[in-house]
Amino acid sequence: MPETAPFRPSWTSRRIAIGLGVAAAMAVLLTIDGPGITVDEPLDVRPGRNYVATLRAKGVRFFDRAVGDAVYRDNAEHPPLGRWLLGLASTAFEPIEIILRGGPDPTGTYVASGRVAPALVFGLLVGLVAAEAGRRWGRGAGLVAGVGLAIMPRAFAHAHLGALDTFIAAAWAAALIAAARAVESRRPSVLMALAGVAWGLALLTKIQAWFLPPIVLAWAVARLGPKRAFGPMVAWTGVGLATFVAGWPWLWHDTLARWSAYLGTGVERISIRALYFGTAYADRDLPWHYPWVYFLATVPVGLQLLGGWGLIRGWRGRRADPFPLLLAGSILVFLAVFSTNAPVYDGERLFLAAFPLWAILIGLGFADLWGRAGRKARVGLAGLVLAQGYGVVALHPFGLSYYNALVGGLPGAERLGLELTYWGDAVDRTLLDRLAAEARAGEAAAMAPTLAPQQGAFSTTRALARIPTVMADQDGAATAEWLVVSRREAYWPPAVRDRLGRDLVVERRARQGVWLSCLLRARKNASP
Repeated sequence: MPETAPFRPSWTSRRIAIGLGVAAAMAVLLTIDGPGITVDEPLDVRPGRNYVATLRAKGVRFFDRAVGDAVYRDNAEHPPLGRWLLGLASTAFEPIEIILRGGPDPTGTYVASGRVAPALVFGLLVGLVAAEAGRRWGRGAGLVAGVGLAIMPRAFAHAHLGALDTFIAAAWAAALIAAARAVESRRPSVLMALAGVAWGLALLTKIQAWFLPPIVLAWAVARLGPKRAFGPMVAWTGVGLATFVAGWPWLWHDTLARWSAYLGTGVERISIRALYFGTAYADRDLPWHYPWVYFLATVPVGLQLLGGWGLIRGWRGRRADPFPLLLAGSILVFLAVFSTNAPVYDGERLFLAAFPLWAILIGLGFADLWGRAGRKARVGLAGLVLAQGYGVVALHPFGLSYYNALVGGLPGAERLGLELTYWGDAVDRTLLDRLAAEARAGEAAAMAPTLAPQQGAFSTTRALARIPTVMADQDGAATAEWLVVSRREAYWPPAVRDRLGRDLVVERRARQGVWLSCLLRARKNASP
């Protein structure tokens, strides 16, 4: 009898990761038009479009000092990689947006086209998380790690937005995983040099990448010992810093001064207010537990339970497999840093990179429970995971407003005085199309609150431009016939509070019975 070939399942961990990555990217792309334009999107897409346009016009002269100074001078608060991706996507998909939307973007930013870049990167991140969990703990771990990240409502919501946060979450996770694999390899020095490129790309994305060196150093010393870790760490650090400087022409001249100024933007900046348990705090004055509460309250409870079991499982098996402790330690660094007087705001946004790491631990927790469970228990476990997708469906397209059952969902967050929306995403096209349908030529409209100059103008839709009506910023809130309000109460000027109790509510955008944005029309018998 011929020897029978061993059975190999068709759905390997790698194929599962690829499938989940593609599915996650497609889910975002198919719903990309849902959220309204957020505060930072024009601020990130516009410089990216300028990078692309300047490179086209100048060619290799793009790297001349005079050109570089002009390109980066007004946007050097962040490194350029994420903005390059946004600019490339915005430029490349602009013709498609014009066809689908029936005309050019009146603001000229083409934010919707730029959103394609984070959508695709989110797919890569989901695939990476699934691949890493699957490689270490099997197909079940990989499947649930990837699914878990994809159905975290706030992570899924960020993937729709043309900003930098999904990029740094992906770059941070990739850099950590690359370094962990390199340290575990037979040739750590060579592979750590390659991993340094991943760290350099993370540095070129956002300032949170500077959290990585102490974590990677601790991992290398723990795994290799102090002497053997020295060479790989030098290679990793040198290549990472070289990649960072090489990728940002702004740093090629006056390097130390500009580098120092850039690092200072993380601490020397305009204070941002946040509503937390009914009190509006400045970012440096928030209680130490702010990041811990948001980490616990913005991931579905079932996933939190699986992640908690993953922590327990990782601690018990730490001698044989210390990788879960690396993940837990990295999450702890994020939460600890933002528990100090470092500026923190916008709920989970500044530590979004912790969520992919948590997803890997969720995969570990699931795999361990699956291995222990009987048939009926496995059915229940699978049902538990699927049920965690409720938040994505119930809150979309306003996933940045998601709160889990620990605080009673969005109604509970309203009762507790937590921030219900922070970035303007609830001012969506549905609300603005209603304004365009109701407003008459010559009637003024304003948006409140506005946290950046011309935020109202950048939210102008094609329908509004045809009236034409361009929304003013919140300075016009007292006198405009129409007022568009986003429920970021810490930034409401007195005129907004007055009009909410006086003017006619024409449209509200709500989820779970809680309104997140509204359209007001001045009553004719009301004085401004």
